[in-house]
Amino acid sequence: MKRYIARRLLQGAVVMWMVATAVFVIFRIVPGDPAAMTLGFDAPPEAYAAVRRQLGLDDPLFIQYFRWIGNLLRGDLGIAVTQRNTPVADLVFPALLRTLELATLSILVAVAIAIPLGMMAAIHESRWIDHAIRFVTTLAFSMPTYVLAIGLLLVFADVWAVLPPGGYVTFGDDPVRHLKLLVLPVVTIGTVTAAPLTRFMRAGMLGVLQADYVRTARAKGVEEHRIRYRHAFRNAAIPLMTEVGVSFGMLVGGMVVIEQIFAWPGLGWLMIQSILTRSFDVVQAAVLLSAAFFVVINLIVDIAYSKLDPRIARS
Repeated sequence: MKRYIARRLLQGAVVMWMVATAVFVIFRIVPGDPAAMTLGFDAPPEAYAAVRRQLGLDDPLFIQYFRWIGNLLRGDLGIAVTQRNTPVADLVFPALLRTLELATLSILVAVAIAIPLGMMAAIHESRWIDHAIRFVTTLAFSMPTYVLAIGLLLVFADVWAVLPPGGYVTFGDDPVRHLKLLVLPVVTIGTVTAAPLTRFMRAGMLGVLQADYVRTARAKGVEEHRIRYRHAFRNAAIPLMTEVGVSFGMLVGGMVVIEQIFAWPGLGWLMIQSILTRSFDVVQAAVLLSAAFFVVINLIVDIAYSKLDPRIARS
């Protein structure tokens, strides 16, 4: 297991280097001048030159690249000149924590919806319950996230006015309002994420319920609820865990639209603001954090496999 973890960590490091290189190159070739975004378009040429020297944009591209990689290895994410010379770490890490809070609650809601619905659909295969669940999950899977978000805003923040439309306050400043602000984005993301998870759960349960050892257990007179919940569910949870891990990792870097709609200042919201101001260091750090989190989540999922299925641990 230790050798496997070390090998996966090495693969993760290679992935991180490839992501860092791709992000660096892309944001150096896109149109737009960070100096102009910082000073405006009416500043004198001397001011532009000073900002470009401060950002290191006058150096050749390969020197900028190796300087940036060296700073990363030392844990220095740089300074966001376009955002009042704020250290990049002071911007990305608080935003990451806010995104993790939103993603964690959303994935918990999705799992809480997907497991019972998927099991019900599999147990009642080809009956009206199965058809109803498949119809609802297909509808949720096909619906763009922003459509559901806007619909929930109209109903609960405008028509009924029982929840705030968006924004952010810390839990310490106002716990009740903080939780209210989380309800609509969490329900939106959790509902959309639950759709594919439900389909995975249904497919996994159907495959397990038709396995030989399940038929043997039935022939021995084992109670049906024990077969479903103690034997079938544990094996069906393995493919579901894969999808949960992938979905969770993708949520960390993929909630840009939702964070914009609900004005939640997470990592996606920060990346959009930084792209508009050409704050390269902030965007690069945010993308790297998202990629690192995705790599770690996948490693945790693979290790957890061995807890659910000892055959995987032996292999």
